[in-house]
Amino acid sequence: MKLDTPFKAPASLRWSWGLMATVTLTGAMSAPPAPAASPAWIERSRHPVAWMSWGAELRLREEYYDNAGTLSRQKPEPEYNYQRYRTRVWTAVSPWKNLDLNARMTWEFRSYLKPDSQRGATLDEFIFDDLNLKFKQVFDQPLTLTVGRQNLTFGNRWLIWDGTSADGSRTEFFDAARLTYDWQSQKTVVDAIYFDQAAAADRWLPPINDQHKALIEQDERGAIVYLSNTSLPRTQLDAYFIYKHDTRVLAKGNDAEMYVLGARVDGGLGDPWKYRAEFAPELGRKNGRDLRAFGFNSRLSYFVKDSWNHNFRLGYEYLSGDRPNSGADEGWDPLWGRRAQWSELLIYTFPLEERGRSGEWSNLQRVDAGWSFNPLKKLEVAMDYQPLFANENSMRGNAAFSADGRFRGHLLTGVLRYAFSERVTTYVWNEFFLPGNYYAPDRRDLAMFFRWEIVLKY
Repeated sequence: MKLDTPFKAPASLRWSWGLMATVTLTGAMSAPPAPAASPAWIERSRHPVAWMSWGAELRLREEYYDNAGTLSRQKPEPEYNYQRYRTRVWTAVSPWKNLDLNARMTWEFRSYLKPDSQRGATLDEFIFDDLNLKFKQVFDQPLTLTVGRQNLTFGNRWLIWDGTSADGSRTEFFDAARLTYDWQSQKTVVDAIYFDQAAAADRWLPPINDQHKALIEQDERGAIVYLSNTSLPRTQLDAYFIYKHDTRVLAKGNDAEMYVLGARVDGGLGDPWKYRAEFAPELGRKNGRDLRAFGFNSRLSYFVKDSWNHNFRLGYEYLSGDRPNSGADEGWDPLWGRRAQWSELLIYTFPLEERGRSGEWSNLQRVDAGWSFNPLKKLEVAMDYQPLFANENSMRGNAAFSADGRFRGHLLTGVLRYAFSERVTTYVWNEFFLPGNYYAPDRRDLAMFFRWEIVLKY
């Protein structure tokens, strides 16, 4: 790490880092007054009639990151500092007992403070990120059919989370049909899903004030079958199969036909221990080569049931990397997991690599040692240290990487979360990354990321 050029944060951000240091080190603050309960008129206004409800949410964010894209002070990139304003309004209408119509409109725009070349704000577009019909008790059976635009998440969202990963966490929907069977006698839930994702935002539901933003880099079609069983005490067992066909639309898109067969366990070893583990092989064809990839993630947690709810955790993740000159593609594909699952900063470093897509978690071994606690009833402090490694040094010939190093670097993360009430929450997120010898000597300078967020719900 080179510190020849001292890092200096903008004045608007320094107070937040100071707050984080104070809370993390002292952990002693006087408790604020308990938030008042939501007035009854709010609940009545959200359910004006028995067959309709509605709500709204405003998410305010400020983000700042420096040196995340180049990891080099010798090849400086602009500092990025911008504010994000996301508004969502939704409604659920139930004209008949077992039929729901769900709709949600989302609008997010950004106001840039840095770099100067992007300074200012634009109106941006309004988009439906939820619009579906839900049929319950189909054929008088414990069957639910949901057809249309909807969110899909399973497990700890390792592979199935964000269907629109190219639009920067503004939305995460799937255009899909989902059939859910609650097999109660066997304590098993079975989901069968068909999805049809388009790179173009206007293929199914045209946005208002269309900005022609791509939601993903390729068109995607396929199916997911997901089984979840809770028949064992304190244990959930999951198994799933995914078929995904990709047709490239943008230059960084894929042409692929992939098959994924995975399993997951989440349970307890008796108080105070909890664990989870998941693995999946990936097979098929991708961009003209055979795909032979493998991924595994796990976590063991110890919960101290004291006044501060201390939680200590140790995690390990393995994502295969593409072996040079093998002829096949062994690089792990995160499917719809290209989000900041454990780091907000590192998603900006992956465009340096061969695949060139943000959040393309692959070729990675990660150890996570974490600690969190609640010094106040509504305040959580979380800290993690993660050493990161590359399985393969497959970037030879790329000037941003070394010839034989495999240590990606050290990642330090600190998060403060506070819930004023069920309708007002906030957090502060800070990360520092010290690159290792996987990168070229001139790409080993300190990088950082900072965000604060407030969410207001009605």
